[in-house]
Amino acid sequence: MKKILLITLFLYFSVINAQISFEKGYFISNDGTKTECYIKNIDWSNNPVDFKYKISINDNEIKTETIATVKEFGIENNAAFKRAKVKIDMSDNRLENISTTKNPVWKEDTIFLRVLVQGKATLYNYLSKDMTRFFYETDNIPTEQLVYKEFLLVNDQTGAQTTEENNYFKQQIFNNIKNENITENEIKRLTYKTEPLVKYFLKYNNSDAHTIEKAISSKNKGIFSLKVSAGVSFTSLTVDGAQSGGYQSAEYNNKTQPTFGLEGEYIFPFNKNKWSAFMGLFYQKYEDNQEYGVIYSITDSKHVEFPSTVKYTGLSLPVGLRHYFFISQNSKIFINAFYAITLNGKFTYKSKYINLDGKAQGDFGYGLGYNFKNKISTEIRYNAGKNLLNNYVPFSTNFSSIDLLLSYTIL
Repeated sequence: MKKILLITLFLYFSVINAQISFEKGYFISNDGTKTECYIKNIDWSNNPVDFKYKISINDNEIKTETIATVKEFGIENNAAFKRAKVKIDMSDNRLENISTTKNPVWKEDTIFLRVLVQGKATLYNYLSKDMTRFFYETDNIPTEQLVYKEFLLVNDQTGAQTTEENNYFKQQIFNNIKNENITENEIKRLTYKTEPLVKYFLKYNNSDAHTIEKAISSKNKGIFSLKVSAGVSFTSLTVDGAQSGGYQSAEYNNKTQPTFGLEGEYIFPFNKNKWSAFMGLFYQKYEDNQEYGVIYSITDSKHVEFPSTVKYTGLSLPVGLRHYFFISQNSKIFINAFYAITLNGKFTYKSKYINLDGKAQGDFGYGLGYNFKNKISTEIRYNAGKNLLNNYVPFSTNFSSIDLLLSYTIL
């Protein structure tokens, strides 16, 4: 079974390495030269400091440009970044490190800002591991940050602490980005988040409702799906009888049996929807009989074979992470790793001298698969092995399987 898995791994990774992840784009150098090219789109969750590109899609040579050499770059119908030297608030908004100071902690830095709305008033954002900052500029105002900060207010008399907000960004917008189509109440209701700020800037720039809806929906959002799966499971089982007690190990026959189940998956809204978390519920079954050895005397090694019967049924609940590799708009390959919890697992072992009712452990596993149009997928999944006699210390088992699954997305 492991040979089948190794061959499959080789084939899948050969295809993965051959994929092209470069999209049509451009960059503008420090001297103002605009270069048409193909940029590797990694759907930056944090604002980048460099990017990789090819001049032609068929080029083997991959080049790199950095924030030191490029003042703007973008991918057609996707993302655009503009270099700016700005003052950025470095305050830590995490609750355990929240500041007691209302004012921003400014640091001057040169960064790539992502363009969210472009027009008379342009809106940018900057994302890093622990912060989100929005910036804006107009014909009269150079790029500056919209100020928002959470801080801790301490009552000098009682010592009571409350979390307050510095919402100076609303004053900035009221002073510099307001026209006759916008009311003061609209500004008061604004929150320091992407969707409301994008809508506001689009309205200020006289964009119609359709344009607003398109701009918001174009942002990546998480995707949930529910799949039904069916296939075959190639299972194997060995029982270790703790030879010091006179019992020897038994190896049972490999079995090919049906399996089926459900799987829910949530695709995360970053890195071009390449990462997801999933949880499933699959039925497992195994039955066999075999000769099990008993040593009657250690001195004369008298050994007698007795027939033994094993039976296992249970539900496997795999919980894990999945990563996709895009081949085309309709096709993608994925790999995943998971831990499978055993639910309602019942294992019995019966022979002339032993009757055991076992409790099953969980097990780790991984898989590889192919998805077509987010509707149909196939997968080969390896379950590394689990002990079905976890409650009997002198005994142990190794129950492992390779599953071939066909899944259909119903939601």
